[in-house]
Amino acid sequence: MPKISTEAFENLVVNKPDNFIIIFFNPGMGGSSLLRILIAHKELYHSFKNLGQGDYDDPIRYPDSWEGFSYQFPHPLTMKEQHLGCAHVSFHTPWDYTKKEGQKITEDFREYFSLVAQGETIVLKTHRFDLYNKFKKSRCIFVVQNTPLERNINLYERYSADNSEPVLDAFHSGNPSFLPPDVLKVDTNKLMSKDYDTFLSEYMKLVLKFGLTPRVNSVRAFILLWLEKQKRMLL
Repeated sequence: MPKISTEAFENLVVNKPDNFIIIFFNPGMGGSSLLRILIAHKELYHSFKNLGQGDYDDPIRYPDSWEGFSYQFPHPLTMKEQHLGCAHVSFHTPWDYTKKEGQKITEDFREYFSLVAQGETIVLKTHRFDLYNKFKKSRCIFVVQNTPLERNINLYERYSADNSEPVLDAFHSGNPSFLPPDVLKVDTNKLMSKDYDTFLSEYMKLVLKFGLTPRVNSVRAFILLWLEKQKRMLL
């Protein structure tokens, strides 16, 4: 089967908006962790092959055979830093790219067509807020933060050194420069909070918005371990 173009994939999202949830987030704001939390619910699609670990078929369970989830390359963070501080997946990111290589890194879009044909709901994530107007008929999430997540690394400096121009503006602006009133805003600083009630309130927004079967204890366990790993980033 011939490779499907980015344009064809984007037409799929436009024409089948109910099959997609799109997370828009600035780098360093926990968008990959939010994606893992969402796809850990049975109502939303995930596949074991995309989870970045070979131990458990659960997006929010860390592996036991090594320190964390698999790392991405190229990436401004080292392998160790990604293992400790990140929660990347190898799917769900159709607009990912690296300017350093001078070309787009694209996924095999054929899988998205197959999943839509099966009636699956797929969560996507992107740093590109400029795509919102094109795909706003899908259920969209904007990640916001009243205060930055406590992560022991200067992500801005790393992206600056990597010359990743498309994300530099995101670091300069902090929260998105525009917040459409009809878009769900998720504060990942609240979702990943040490305070249980703060976490629960933000998590239940997701549960109610998307009709999810709650996994409160499992999600909380993932978050607490994620927070611990952020502290160990510099070890």
